[in-house]
Amino acid sequence: MLLIIAMALTRHRHFPHFIIFVFLLAEILILNSIIAFNGAASNPFNAVLLVPVVLSFMWLPHVPALLLWLVSVGGQLAQLIPFSTVNHAHNGMNAHFESMIISFVITSAIIAVVTLYFKYQISKKEADIQQLRERQLRNEQLLAIGTAAAQLTHEVATPVQSAQLLLEEGIEQLSTTPDWLLSLQKQFQRIHQKLSEWRLIAEDIRMQKSDHFQIGPLWSEVKYLMSIARPETEIQWQTNNLDDSGKLIADRTLLPALTSIIVNACDAAVDTSDPKVTVYSEVFNSQWRIKVVNRSNRLSEQTIKELGQRFLPSTAGHGIGATVSNATIEKFHGKVIWFRESDNLVTLVTLPCSPLDECPE
Repeated sequence: MLLIIAMALTRHRHFPHFIIFVFLLAEILILNSIIAFNGAASNPFNAVLLVPVVLSFMWLPHVPALLLWLVSVGGQLAQLIPFSTVNHAHNGMNAHFESMIISFVITSAIIAVVTLYFKYQISKKEADIQQLRERQLRNEQLLAIGTAAAQLTHEVATPVQSAQLLLEEGIEQLSTTPDWLLSLQKQFQRIHQKLSEWRLIAEDIRMQKSDHFQIGPLWSEVKYLMSIARPETEIQWQTNNLDDSGKLIADRTLLPALTSIIVNACDAAVDTSDPKVTVYSEVFNSQWRIKVVNRSNRLSEQTIKELGQRFLPSTAGHGIGATVSNATIEKFHGKVIWFRESDNLVTLVTLPCSPLDECPE
């Protein structure tokens, strides 16, 4: 009550835990003193001491709250001292007073446990709400990036097609085509192919279309794309139980997400003394597990903890790759976690899969 009055006078100012502890301790001592001089254990108003017990478990950490509860219980037990000297003729009343004190102790303990339980539930709900807010913010950022990417793709498509047509006309007019010009034409063809794949991906997302992808061919496609994207990086591929292992439900965005994770590992390992990247893949307990191991000395523990949850500063880009990949994997009910093993950074991807005979063709 003293604490509530103080908070009301200061317009619900948030007090430090130490100040709250002092207020509640003073309140418990004052109330016990008043009760002691007004009937002690026979005073029926000792239930008012339950109020500071509830407040302590609501606003204080466990240890200070438990200490205040012990002080309150000790004060109540001290109320029995005056009656211990009364003659045995009043044993019936003594038993009644003892029962009142025991009832207070049990009631305060139950209230403390219930208050702690509800406090735990509230903190858990607040953590879930905070996580949902962060995920919503991340999704809004991804939506903005996706909108910008779609607009940029639309604007780039026309000049790329025009440049490709000009190259083809130039090659036809030359009697001997230089190798560099053929290489340039291949690069423009790759860009044109990527733009076509982007259109298919955008159409699948718009139609919310999902397909059954067989894990074996999908993994072969990942290895092929990595041989094109990072041919200079030594990647050790290790598989277990992938032949006829099953299928998973996803759309065309899954393949870019998986390759992006491995590309990030390659880029992180390039600046280390051991630029090798090891990729393990296996199917176990209806889950497709992909474990990417690379040497990385630049990321702190806090950064690793926040990877994939929000955009992080990156020296090679804008820190978007891990977030986009994580959001894509989560869309297919999968999970991506990053952790450190010695000097290595490990990226573990898990995706739910099912046997081939349970998946419709």
